[in-house]
Amino acid sequence: MKNQIYELGDTAITIEFGNEISMEFHEEVIRRFYQFQTNPLPGTLDLIPAYTSLTIVFDLGYVASRFQGLAGMKTLVEEKLAEPFSAVTPEGRIHKIPCLYEGPDLAAVAVACGLSESEIIRIHSEKEYQVYFLGFLPGFAYMGTTDERITVARKETPVTIQPGDIGLAGNQTGIYPSTSPGGWQIIGRTTTDLLPDGLPLFQVGDRVRFIPQRS
Repeated sequence: MKNQIYELGDTAITIEFGNEISMEFHEEVIRRFYQFQTNPLPGTLDLIPAYTSLTIVFDLGYVASRFQGLAGMKTLVEEKLAEPFSAVTPEGRIHKIPCLYEGPDLAAVAVACGLSESEIIRIHSEKEYQVYFLGFLPGFAYMGTTDERITVARKETPVTIQPGDIGLAGNQTGIYPSTSPGGWQIIGRTTTDLLPDGLPLFQVGDRVRFIPQRS
C-alpha cells in the first residue's frame, strides 16, 4: 500500500502506512516516528504514533505565517519521507504485569469462545503483546494482537469499569487505568499503577506479558 498523506484539521498531518493491524505496518510507524523526532520539521508540536499511522501536529501560527496553511507542510512531509533513513530505532521496554484472572466476564468469554476458563487464561497469558497506541484515557494502552481463539466482541452496552481491570475487545487487550464506562470484556485485574507519578507506564513500542496470580 502506498503511503497516504492527508490534512487533519488546520494544524495536523497524518501519514497512513497501512490499513490493518500488523507488526509490519507498525514497525514502519515507529521507524518514521523516530525519524521525525530526531530531525523534526519546523513548527512541530507533537508526534502521535498509532496502529498504522503517524500524526504530526504543528503550531498554527507558524503554519499560517510561513506556509499559508498545511499544503506547504504536506510538501515538506513528503520530502522527508523520501529521504534515506536507516537509524536503528530503540527497542521498547518489556513489562510483566501480574494479573488475577477473576474478571466478571471471564465465564462469558469462555462460553463465547467455546473454551474453558483455564484455557482463556493460558492463551491470554502465554503471549507477548505490543503496545500499539495510547488513547481513550490517559495511560490506556491498546495492545495486540490476541490469539484468534480468544477474539471476542465488545459488550453491547457499556458498564462501569474499575482501575486495573484487564479486558478483551476484538483482537486487542488492554488495562483500564481509571474508573470509566467501557465495553471491553473484563477477564482479570491488576494492582499495577498505570500512571506512576502521573505519567503513562506504557509507551508505544513497549511489550507486555501478563503473569497469572492467585487470589
